Amino acid sequence: MRTLLAILSALFLLPVLAGTAHAYDKIAEAAPVTMVESPGGEGEVRARLVLGTVTAGTSHNLRSEIEVGDGRVDGAVSAIAIGHKITCQLVGGTTLPNTATQHGQIWSGQNLLHGGGRVTLVARMLFKPAGTGNYECLLRAYVLNGYAAGQPGQPGRETARLYSGFIGDIDGAIGPEGFAQTFGSSQNTFLGMDAPGKQVNPVDYTPVPGATRFLATTDLFATSCYGDGGNACPDGTTYPGKANTAMVRFRTVATPSSAAPGCVAQATPSETTAVSGNLHHLRLLGQLTVTQPASGCGTWRINAFVQDNGGTLPFVIHGNPYSVTYARPPV
Repeated sequence: MRTLLAILSALFLLPVLAGTAHAYDKIAEAAPVTMVESPGGEGEVRARLVLGTVTAGTSHNLRSEIEVGDGRVDGAVSAIAIGHKITCQLVGGTTLPNTATQHGQIWSGQNLLHGGGRVTLVARMLFKPAGTGNYECLLRAYVLNGYAAGQPGQPGRETARLYSGFIGDIDGAIGPEGFAQTFGSSQNTFLGMDAPGKQVNPVDYTPVPGATRFLATTDLFATSCYGDGGNACPDGTTYPGKANTAMVRFRTVATPSSAAPGCVAQATPSETTAVSGNLHHLRLLGQLTVTQPASGCGTWRINAFVQDNGGTLPFVIHGNPYSVTYARPPV
């Protein structure tokens, strides 16, 4: 069966979800292009995924990947800042904000380091509209204006290559029961060097009756803090220089409300990721398959745990719309 799905995916040019043999329900691909910085706006649209009618109270699990590289300023190799977003809207409409009843966008990005190779960036979320309608979701990939050249008044000096990209709907409509998601507040969470770890971006989730497993995802956007700070780091503090590195320890955690037999807290192994001052921003991807008895374990609390692990820079974890936690039935 795995071989057959792999062959079909290759024939129809459908990327396969990492770690599974599941082909996407719908997909839209971006054309390769040299991206040129441009001022303002939400970022250029590189692919448009038409979902069709989406019913209020349901969700669609979206995933986007882009492969980017070859950052340049005035044609010379340089560090370049890349933006990467998923934004959703009524067909022909405007981007839907994230609210208590609606989840419409997620933002990400990363610096391409001087002379570095190609980089693959990933963004994923559950799109949930507040009202029934005909919706589309957009892959936006772009060069942030003026990052390297330091002259935002002169757009067009910075370029980077988009080698490939796509936005996909993993398996169609989910719900109206059986999923939960949060982007957290707009506040950022600061993690000092040698400070205690923190549980961040929690969401409570109750699986559908009879479910014996579910998928928990915690994707966080981290920024290392150097120099005078800024860019989400607390102001008024002088941090070590840009040559230093934050070491971010990270794991996904699921804790049940019930102590019945078979109901135990579960977590991914801790991983430590370096976020240098030059890299500055990095997306941390966490996913855990949680198991429970068919009788259930009540409500689960899903969150990420983050902590400094011997770094020489502190860091922040961004809130809405950069970081997301969600839970859903297994694919």
